[in-house]
Amino acid sequence: MKHLSFQAVSGRPSPQSGVSVMAKAPAKPAAKKAAVAKKAMTKSAFVAHLAAKAEITKKQVDAVLDEIIEVIKTEVSAKGSGKFVFPNLCRVTVTRKDAVKGGEKKINRLTGAEYVTKPKPAYNQVKLRPVKALKDALK
Repeated sequence: MKHLSFQAVSGRPSPQSGVSVMAKAPAKPAAKKAAVAKKAMTKSAFVAHLAAKAEITKKQVDAVLDEIIEVIKTEVSAKGSGKFVFPNLCRVTVTRKDAVKGGEKKINRLTGAEYVTKPKPAYNQVKLRPVKALKDALK
């Protein structure tokens, strides 16, 4: 005799049957041909573009970019504020992550295997977040 479960009585398939009770999503229309991915602009192409737009030499644009990098470095360094906002583009922040001692015995939750943690050195974590103006421009 077949064993009846609550699911069989209620009209729903049992979990062991492998039948899903979730509604299926409607089929999506056929996608258009995928465009060939464009490559990111190189530094030399970026410098050439800025030089043409601003009507200055590539050497001058390169000097400006180098100075921007120096300003960001000093602002986010240990002596600086740790934050730099590039107007209408992004916010750069640096946080110091402390060293982690190793040698602790822990258990992997998935496999149950015991392992020993490795030590990790301290490091500076750099984060870039877009500012509102950039987010709004990309909508």
